[in-house]
Amino acid sequence: MEALLNIVYCEILKLRRSKIVLFSILGVLSTPFLMLVEALQTHFEHPEEVFTLSDIYNSSLLYVMLLMNIMVYVAITSYLFSREYTEKTLKTILPIPVSRFDFITGKFLILNIWTMLLTVLTWAAIFALMLGYHVIFGLDGFSLKVAGEWLIKFLLGSVLMFMTISPFAYIAERTKGFVIPVIISAAVVMGSAALSNQEFGALYPYTASLFLINGRIKSTGYPILLVVGIIVLFSLIGFYLTFRYFDREDFK
Repeated sequence: MEALLNIVYCEILKLRRSKIVLFSILGVLSTPFLMLVEALQTHFEHPEEVFTLSDIYNSSLLYVMLLMNIMVYVAITSYLFSREYTEKTLKTILPIPVSRFDFITGKFLILNIWTMLLTVLTWAAIFALMLGYHVIFGLDGFSLKVAGEWLIKFLLGSVLMFMTISPFAYIAERTKGFVIPVIISAAVVMGSAALSNQEFGALYPYTASLFLINGRIKSTGYPILLVVGIIVLFSLIGFYLTFRYFDREDFK
């Protein structure tokens, strides 16, 4: 356990000197600003239309779980799992008495913490911007209670996103780079956008996660256990391939 904590601590120290932290923050903040623009557009073009804070958070799930945030999280994953290859630091790290299993586990822990913090930041930024909107124009259903309920959903969504991006850790290791996983993530996002309004989307791991959070599984007709099973299986395959590949990698 101590070795694992040391790995996590070292990863945090390395991140403090990395520009990707700032870029990831700016990336996820695009979602709250898009929600503000959407709210302003609706207010001025369709003043008769009524929407609530809950509606804003519900609309933001598409960007958080299928579009902008998921691409940011894949970029983070690619960075974490390829940096030792691109910076050629593995030969100096591996002689340290730390198991390869702990080394990869530490990276996954950092990934989970990082994505969760960015998800909370997204939620908080939406609340802050909508607070400003509420003060100026008024927003139905605006309350801290409603925001708190959505925070729980956002955190659950963060866990599901962490699970479904595990295969990208393997891709980053296998390709030993940043570019290919990001390109593949663009294809995944396109598939998610195409299936987000289709019942079959409940069987696609990325849209299935969204369906679980916004309660759309029942309307698709698919058993919820089947949907959860697909996500878990997809995640486990990603974790297994990542650990297996790194354990068998020869760094001579």
